[in-house]
Amino acid sequence: MLKRVKRRVGKSNKLFPESEVQVAALEWLGLSHPVARNAIIKISNEGKRSAAGHSLAARLGMYVGASDLLLAWPNLSYAGLFLEVKPMGWKATPSKMLHHQRQLDFIEHMKSLGYHGEVGVGVDECIRIFKEYLTPK
Repeated sequence: MLKRVKRRVGKSNKLFPESEVQVAALEWLGLSHPVARNAIIKISNEGKRSAAGHSLAARLGMYVGASDLLLAWPNLSYAGLFLEVKPMGWKATPSKMLHHQRQLDFIEHMKSLGYHGEVGVGVDECIRIFKEYLTPK
């Protein structure tokens, strides 16, 4: 069963569809590939920061555009998998284009270093990406 993920924002609770997709995909991974599930790293780059907070985060290693998840599980072709998670129905609107382009640039950079990277839109696509990556070829 898909759990609803809530985050406190001010005085109200706001649901984040991207978090729901990520939770569901990771629940599938835990049931289908429990050992690989223990090799997932969540990269927390989201969130609003002050200028000082942004500066500190950058000095601590925050990489603008970094994917949401790293599956630190090498296969015969790649050193690991970077997965950018998007909710179903996500569209790259003009206001989101710069950030999305940075995410795509990050994925291309990681590919040049021997990793695999993809954008998964919705739970089914994220699961498909995990399945394909974890299936020996």
